[in-house]
Amino acid sequence: MRTLRVVDERRLRLEQRLRFGMEARLALLRGVRLMARLIRPTLGPLSRTVAIAPIVGKDPPEVLDSGATIARRTIQLADPFENMGAMLLRHLAWRVFEATGDGAATAAVLAEQLLAEATRHVAAGYSPVGLARGIDQGLGLALEALCQQAEPIEQPAEIAGVVAGGVRDPELAAMLGEIIDAVGPDGAVLIEDALGTRTEHDYLDGVHWNAGYLSAAFLPDGETTIRLTEPCIFLTDAPLERVEQLLPAVEACIRAGERRLFVIAPDLRDAALALLLVNRERGVLEQVAAVRAPSIGAQRTRILEDLAAMTGGRCIRPEAGESLAQVRIEDFGRARHAWATRQAFGILGGRGAKEAIRQRIREARAELSAADDDYTRGKLRERIGKLAGAVALLRVGAPIKREQEALKQRLEAAATTARLALAEGVVPGGGAALVWCAEALAQPAVALPSDEAMGVRALRMALVAPMAAIAGNAGLEPGPILCEAQRRGAGWTFDVVRCQWVQARTSGLVDPLAVIRAALEMSTSAAKLALTAEVLVRRKWPLLAAGP
Repeated sequence: MRTLRVVDERRLRLEQRLRFGMEARLALLRGVRLMARLIRPTLGPLSRTVAIAPIVGKDPPEVLDSGATIARRTIQLADPFENMGAMLLRHLAWRVFEATGDGAATAAVLAEQLLAEATRHVAAGYSPVGLARGIDQGLGLALEALCQQAEPIEQPAEIAGVVAGGVRDPELAAMLGEIIDAVGPDGAVLIEDALGTRTEHDYLDGVHWNAGYLSAAFLPDGETTIRLTEPCIFLTDAPLERVEQLLPAVEACIRAGERRLFVIAPDLRDAALALLLVNRERGVLEQVAAVRAPSIGAQRTRILEDLAAMTGGRCIRPEAGESLAQVRIEDFGRARHAWATRQAFGILGGRGAKEAIRQRIREARAELSAADDDYTRGKLRERIGKLAGAVALLRVGAPIKREQEALKQRLEAAATTARLALAEGVVPGGGAALVWCAEALAQPAVALPSDEAMGVRALRMALVAPMAAIAGNAGLEPGPILCEAQRRGAGWTFDVVRCQWVQARTSGLVDPLAVIRAALEMSTSAAKLALTAEVLVRRKWPLLAAGP
């Protein structure tokens, strides 16, 4: 009897860890729906907020209006199988946000509706694989229709209109529109904390890196900034620890009659530092400074090579077999002006060849297209902006620290969205672009096999869901609005703030093409993953009540 009870307990445990077929799909759908209900209220200009209690402590709850942040804060659902669906949607929302700075709520609504429609068809007897093939075919047609609606934007006011929904402040949206217009799609926007409550911006001339001088001994008496006019710039990725490492560079300058030396290196130790200071005190060198090379590892080497291209010099790399002892004056970069403080250094008027700089930009853009995480993409955009010579500094202020951090996050996301809009153009906003894509799917489904035709139909039904959600969040009945959107056709959208139909482009109600495309592609991918899941496996053993 005891053996039978052990076998029964093991079978029970195994059954509690597994879900099959329709039961598995319905569990995933329930989890997706729960997560989508959390995110959906943030969609549209008249969105709602979600309050999330802190995990520990007595701090007040966070009141959030960002779908991606809300998803990120949701750690786990009680039911382990529903939790799989919720985490699938959570991952989708954050991926879209990382890639575009927006679109998390749109992607969540699309994925939920598509999965619900497809699961209903599976319950009616259609093949999940056939439905997935139909979704793929419909996606291709929808993307084609979406790209046909794209129009370029150029004016700061147009850029401000694109980011207004994410920033939720007309003045800040206008400021960001001016900044992105000034620096361009590849320009760097550095976002820092302000000391006060006001948010202000400034533009930096030349290239600027947050890495300061290596010794305060270089500072002129009574000043906080080192300034060099028409310096020779020596770049290396090797720490300068001994006199013999730096002496060839100093001698090369002296032989060429150059008396201003600006050194960029990872570190400068006592002996090498003394060499520079002694030559300055004796008048051999008129001006001298050494600054820390930005970043670490391979990223630091790339930045040094960028600086070499901008100044017309060469980065000396002992690790790559190059010798510091064979430095020639031709290896030094040139610039109109260089400066350094304790926190940063800058180079103005670099003498590098334009084609060399353009080549570095092309290489960095190729790396950017292959990058798969937000941190790497941010660093690459920063390099591209500095190579292009376009850098803006946005100092963000707020009354309290939590508000300041939230505002910085919104502005960083909005800057990414604005760059994409400037680079690839915009489509009608308010969900109207996706409604028009749904109309493009009306005819092809007729010629497809039944399973695939139902997959196209499911995608068509999902494409109208974002506009319906925007109307619902504004307290309006979605049905009549969707019917009118289909009647009016491309270019029109419904302004839920003014409760009237408007031309999307002329009224400024537009979305970046890249955001809507990413939301559509990633949401269909997530929905297909859930749709074709035949078995769910819970890896952690469930708890069982103790037997008699």
